[in-house]
Amino acid sequence: MPTNNIKILFWLHKSKLNKKGEVPLYLRLTYNNQRKNLSTGYNIFPERWDGIKGTVKGLKEDAVLINAYISQTKAKLMELFNEMLKEKDIDLNKLMDRFFGRDVHNSTLLELVEHHNSDFQSRIGTDYTQSTFEKYDILHRKLIEFIPFRYQKKDIRLRDLTVNFMADLDFYLKKHDGNEHNTATKYLKNLKKILNVGVRNGWIENSPFEHYVSVYKDVDRVYLTQHELDILHKKKFRLARLELVRDIFLFQCYTGLAYSDMAMLTFGNIVPGIDGGKWIITRRKKTNVRAAIPLLLEAEELIEKYNNGVTDTKKPLFDFYAIQKFNAYLHEIAELCEINKNLTSHVGRRTFATTIALANGIGLETISKILGHTTTKITAQYAVVTDLKISEDMQKLRKQLQKKRK
Repeated sequence: MPTNNIKILFWLHKSKLNKKGEVPLYLRLTYNNQRKNLSTGYNIFPERWDGIKGTVKGLKEDAVLINAYISQTKAKLMELFNEMLKEKDIDLNKLMDRFFGRDVHNSTLLELVEHHNSDFQSRIGTDYTQSTFEKYDILHRKLIEFIPFRYQKKDIRLRDLTVNFMADLDFYLKKHDGNEHNTATKYLKNLKKILNVGVRNGWIENSPFEHYVSVYKDVDRVYLTQHELDILHKKKFRLARLELVRDIFLFQCYTGLAYSDMAMLTFGNIVPGIDGGKWIITRRKKTNVRAAIPLLLEAEELIEKYNNGVTDTKKPLFDFYAIQKFNAYLHEIAELCEINKNLTSHVGRRTFATTIALANGIGLETISKILGHTTTKITAQYAVVTDLKISEDMQKLRKQLQKKRK
């Protein structure tokens, strides 16, 4: 049960004597077993201090100023303490936060985002991944630029946020930064998540963004057709780097692995599977979900191409470039192969789901397991029903209907 026995004491820290012979004036708060010592920023000569009254002696201008500060500070601290006493939640750290205006009632959006990102970053490798953190880090940088641009101030208090903030940010991301609709929507959804964390942690009572709705638009999901895969297979490259990137991309097309997961693969990940064939057994970097992938002949051939009699199970399957370089080289390859599509690493993963798996009758649940997804809803975004698949299914339907007519 909270008691009202707080002690507020002003005292001289005599061990911190400066060159002028002055010592700093400190404030000490004591409550139950808690104690807080804080510098007031004032320095005075020891002989001018009245230790019994806890004030500066005399009527000089600086004495009047410091004594007024002492009196006002005591009054303000007692007022805040009595508020916390009514709330039955007394903590000296919280009391000082309120005194200095750092309490949650005056917390700002950037403070919340920085707090969220700092906690997120500390858990990379345990609960989260670096790539996911980077999305929140970019959002933070965008907010630092957006708030002064739109509101002519460096930050905005959580209590002053309205749903209009999201609409303004949405417009800014698209108009000023040139982001596509779905990219802007992702930033907005991440900001809503951060505000929800603020609600759970008591930074703000309710999220003003709770009812703001921004949905993703359907877009044409790029993947390669079998014909385009054949072109890639047959293409001869004069540059070794392009041949390597082409082969890694094809390996992705035949395994469905994300680039970050491929980059972690070693020869030790190639093991005999339940059917006796070669399988890749790994865990997805992003979700830590187990991925078990039976190797297709095309994938095995690519491994053999770069094997060179390797016996070290810790050796990486391939030499990998940074993802930015990898995607840049894929653009170069697409031009050389006259494939008029924006080739990226993600296209390889989608090609596996669509052209290799779904088009050849593999069910969505199996594809989901191979891709390492936690739900088939995610897989449905990768596995696009192709025109060829529609044509084949309609041909079957025509034959069935013809049989019924007979």
